[in-house]
Formats: sequence, structure tokens, C-alpha cells
Amino acid sequence: MEYLFNIGFLGTRAPYYMDGIIVYLLLLPILILFSIFSATNRQYSLHRFMQTVLFTLTLIALIAFNYGIHMVENFDKLMAISSVNYNLAFYLLIIQTVLSMLMLILWISTLLFAISDRRRKALPGLYSRSHKISGRRTFMVIILSIVTTACFYWMVYIA
Repeated sequence: MEYLFNIGFLGTRAPYYMDGIIVYLLLLPILILFSIFSATNRQYSLHRFMQTVLFTLTLIALIAFNYGIHMVENFDKLMAISSVNYNLAFYLLIIQTVLSMLMLILWISTLLFAISDRRRKALPGLYSRSHKISGRRTFMVIILSIVTTACFYWMVYIA
């Protein structure tokens, strides 16, 4: 378990677990697009399974990322090593945290509404359009959250 806190595989100052988290988050849009593609091909059970798994993994990854930044690594210590302005990184961390929370709230609401609509036999069908709109909104916030997380990773571990 101690190897998780050693220098990671991306060649930065980040620990191994942070490198794993950032790689997962950068692959997340591709995995979500594959899940959406499965829904457009009427493979709804695969779409449901993938969305549930991706949501769970993303929740774990974001909790581990924020826990690592605040508790394990200590933000002040990380910023002492970095060449980036402390205030800029701090404000980006706040934006990243807010976007991550918004992303998780939108994603869980989309999942819960989809589950209830499926029980009423309205998805796929009657509520497909609203589900698509909700999914697009969630996907845009996911992209914004990933971009801010990647920027923060760069500021803390690369710059």
C-alpha cells in the first residue's frame, strides 16, 4: 500500500494514486461517449451498467483526489514546491471543487430520474428527450470538471 504514495508513473511530482486518478479522469469522456454510443444502438442494459460504474468510479476518484490534496499532501506544502501563484491555485481548487460537486449532483440526479422513469416504462420512450438534455448538461459539467482538475494537477505537480 505504501507504493501508492511514491512518485507516480507519469514522471511528475505526483504520487502514484494521483497519476492513476488523472489518467482515469482524462479517459472518462471517451468512456462516457462509448456508453452513449451503446444507448444509441439500443443496448440500454450496457448503457445503464456503464453509467453506474463510471459514476461510482468517478465519485471514488474525486474523493481520493480531494482527500489527497487536503489531507495527505497538504495544499500549502504542495504550493511551496510549485512555481505557480498560491492564490491562483487556491481559486482554481475552489472552482474545481464546486464543479466536481455540481457534476456529481447532476449525474446522480440524471441516474435517479432514469431509474424512476424506467420503472414507469417511460424510458426509453416518453422521457427520452428530457433524459438526453439532462445527459448533455451533465456531460458538459463533467468536461469542465475534468479540465479544471487537470489544470490544477498541472499547477501543483508539474509547474
